[in-house]
Amino acid sequence: QRERRAVNRAGMASWNGISVPPLVGGGFPIAALQLCSVYYVGALAVHALIPYFARTITPVSKAEARRTHRAAADLRRQILRESFLSLGPIAVKAGVFCAVELIGTRGWGLLYDGPLLRAGASVPAKALALAGTVLALDFLHDTWFYFTHLLMHKNRWLLANVHHLHHQSHVPTPFSGYSLHVVEAMIVFLDEILVCFLFPIHVNVHRLYHLYTTLIHIGGHASYELHPLVPSLEQLLYVAWRGDSVSRELNTVLYHNMHHQYPSKNFSLYFTHWDRALETIKPGYEDEIGRIKKEQAVRAEGGGGGGLRRYYSVLVTCMGSTLALSVLAYLAAYNALVWVL
Repeated sequence: QRERRAVNRAGMASWNGISVPPLVGGGFPIAALQLCSVYYVGALAVHALIPYFARTITPVSKAEARRTHRAAADLRRQILRESFLSLGPIAVKAGVFCAVELIGTRGWGLLYDGPLLRAGASVPAKALALAGTVLALDFLHDTWFYFTHLLMHKNRWLLANVHHLHHQSHVPTPFSGYSLHVVEAMIVFLDEILVCFLFPIHVNVHRLYHLYTTLIHIGGHASYELHPLVPSLEQLLYVAWRGDSVSRELNTVLYHNMHHQYPSKNFSLYFTHWDRALETIKPGYEDEIGRIKKEQAVRAEGGGGGGLRRYYSVLVTCMGSTLALSVLAYLAAYNALVWVL
């Protein structure tokens, strides 16, 4: 009891008797708990929650479409293997979060705490500042991901000894997102430290953004198409502008799934400009995503699907529920540990 009271006196917030840990500053255990809550809850939701409630989903690969009940055992083994392998990269990313905390406390980079903008700044100004930060981070993250990903395919040693582990998931599942070699995780997550020295970023924004990118990696490995609700700010803005049409500049679930089928193509994460500029985009991608979008509409309209409007509503609801469940899982796990310890 004395130890639990000491934790609360040390600055831990409390709500109706529930301890609420700080977003930043809790060290490795808090960072790892945050990442596990987001990753495993998010992957489980994309794998089971959305397909169950949406009723009609559109597979992005022929291998996924041909899955039979006989292959269910193989799928379970794959998910268990990927879930276990993801623990290493999660530990690496938690270590990166700790390094970022150290950078912030020592004042070495451009991280800052306190108000997002100066006192008296309007809500629209804060929203624009936040959106600008997210867009800049997305561009830098995509650029880093593209060139490090390309390096791991061009360098024979890295491909054979490091990146091959991720490509063991020939037909990806949401649990494939962080099913990586720890060396690859170190390379991929290094940009989360580098951005601290490139432009000013609030410590809370840094943590929330890089927790959210975990969901992006999960969604990118879904076995069915999420478009137009791929959960990125760019996609949201594009949907507001062009509706359900497919952007030439933005990725889809199919886009990365094709990389697993054709490993020398489609290296990017958010955008397609690097693949187009360096001619690494898979020919025929536009035709295939067009076919999938037509199939998506047919599936949603038929079989009691209730149409695209209902399908998109279910996707939005499930995505929101996933975020809420991740937070609840995090709080439940943290309070359980506080109670036990």
